[in-house]
Amino acid sequence: HPCAFPPEIFEDVTLNLIHNPNINSSVLFRADILYDSAKHPRWDRQSITSEAYQIRDTPRNYIVAHDGFPAFTLKQTIVRRMIPRNPILDKSGALEGYTKRVHHDQLISQQRVQDTYTRLKAAHAKRLSDQWVEQTDSSKHVFEDLSIAAFLMELWKDMYQPTGLSRNTIAKEDLRPAFPGFVDIGCGNGVLVDILLREGYQGWGFDARSRKSWATFESSTQRQLKQMILVPQPLLDNNPDMSQKSREDSPKLLSKLLPRACTTTRTPDTEIEWHNGVFPLGTFIISNHADELTPWTPLLAYLSLSPFLMIPCCSHNLSGLRFRAPSKFNSYSADTLAPTFFADSITKAKSVAISVAPEAGEDHQPRQGNLKDLSQANRSKQPSAYAALCDWASHLARAVGYEVEKEMLRLPSTRNTGLICRKLNPGAEELSATERMDIVRTIAATEGADAGVWVNRAKGLMAGKGEKH
Repeated sequence: HPCAFPPEIFEDVTLNLIHNPNINSSVLFRADILYDSAKHPRWDRQSITSEAYQIRDTPRNYIVAHDGFPAFTLKQTIVRRMIPRNPILDKSGALEGYTKRVHHDQLISQQRVQDTYTRLKAAHAKRLSDQWVEQTDSSKHVFEDLSIAAFLMELWKDMYQPTGLSRNTIAKEDLRPAFPGFVDIGCGNGVLVDILLREGYQGWGFDARSRKSWATFESSTQRQLKQMILVPQPLLDNNPDMSQKSREDSPKLLSKLLPRACTTTRTPDTEIEWHNGVFPLGTFIISNHADELTPWTPLLAYLSLSPFLMIPCCSHNLSGLRFRAPSKFNSYSADTLAPTFFADSITKAKSVAISVAPEAGEDHQPRQGNLKDLSQANRSKQPSAYAALCDWASHLARAVGYEVEKEMLRLPSTRNTGLICRKLNPGAEELSATERMDIVRTIAATEGADAGVWVNRAKGLMAGKGEKH
């Protein structure tokens, strides 16, 4: 488009923004101009302030190299100091040893993810927003799932061969495996599954409750969304009486192991479907705000030697009950009081269920306590409930041999910690399926997982009792 104003106008506006960065930034208060070559063409003690003289070498460091910008001439050099609105965080905090706590783009560059996000947004955002039928806010869920899809697609580019290409078009030296298919456990509204399917990635998703939005998708997507309860096989194995009773009550208690994650089809009857959590080997597991399934994600992934992305949200134990997850603060000790104590008392008494690592030779019994009983040092070390959940989920993943990578995802959500496990430690994947199952059973028993409680809560979720995301 032709420019409708002379260059002098552009220059005036640009200089105004340089002198007043607070116009387009909410975190800046002003800019102090320490040096301006337009006013002080000579860089010496007489022409500048004493404060600016301390940085006298700065303009020399920013001299444009010869022929750096053909047809342009350097006319002005400005040195400024940015003044934040909150100097305690930006100035005093730095002097006191403040360090940045959130680090994005640790695994994949910001440019790659944002470029893919921009493309996905242009391709899918309007369609998904226009056909939104859920009571929740479409502006949050649609764009959040677009962001997750962008991250996953760039992650998969590093892990797998390109999708949609014949074997003959893939370079022989490409040693990456073919994409194994994905499963989105606790898929909710199904938007993420729909986006990934449309982008050529084969997979499916399930949730304890079907959603209205499922009916708005194309039939090819609808076939890959399934209303299903997941009852982890290790839970059933640790409760043989229930396992036998359940099999007698319903021959379809556990879905047959699917030959491939992308070939599941909806059964014609309305009988409750179950899955035991054992997926085809290598299936990529997506656990996005899966709540009760969050702590089971690394354990089930290990059974199938699957990589996974887990984005924790609400804290539940391995029985599916709400609780405050253990962390480094209490040596990851399972707290049997947490499910009931936290649900009933945490907001009323500001108390915690304290689980303290035992002394040598001492039986460990978690005990209820109050934050006031803890020393100030210990109180300051205690993580938030969300940080504790992420910590515990990472601990469970490491317990079965995964190398845990962490990425703070760029999502419109405060629950944006992504835990990515792509590799198992040497020896962990060499164990047989039976040996892996035994390891997971032991962890489940140690954590006090109860199959009866799990199934009752799962049935409640199908009836609409529980969180919606």
